[in-house]
Amino acid sequence: MRSSRLCVLASRVVAVAVLSAAWLVVAAAPARADGAGEPIGFEVTVVHVSSEPGGVAKDPRARRIDGLLGKKIRYESLRVLTTERRSVGLNEIGSVTLPTGQRFRFRPIDQGPQGVLIAVDMDAAAQGDFRVPKGKPIVLGGNAYEDGQLVVILEHTD
Repeated sequence: MRSSRLCVLASRVVAVAVLSAAWLVVAAAPARADGAGEPIGFEVTVVHVSSEPGGVAKDPRARRIDGLLGKKIRYESLRVLTTERRSVGLNEIGSVTLPTGQRFRFRPIDQGPQGVLIAVDMDAAAQGDFRVPKGKPIVLGGNAYEDGQLVVILEHTD
């Protein structure tokens, strides 16, 4: 009788240990098997700048970008061509087609308190990895377009 109680007790201990180990494995597993996690919001703004007179378009977006560019890029005229929002998971590729037909691609690699680490590739114009804090856009000079050049602004929005 005593041995049957010990067997029951031992089987319960083993069952609890197995369930505890299974729970630890489940709790330690990533939320998504692909590692993408929750989508990260981005805004991609494509701007045309030129040395031809024309000033800054009377668009509030153009005025904001004029303030961002300051004296970093020389131009006489600036106009916003497009602004597109994208939600992209970690290690997924976001893409925007530029007016030249080329593509601007970006891939979030890591997200932390200092912002999102993003790999950027703009056909024949720019390539690299950048840490982008929320609300602090990166500005990339692009290829020639019409009478000036394209500028791409990438911003982490949420």
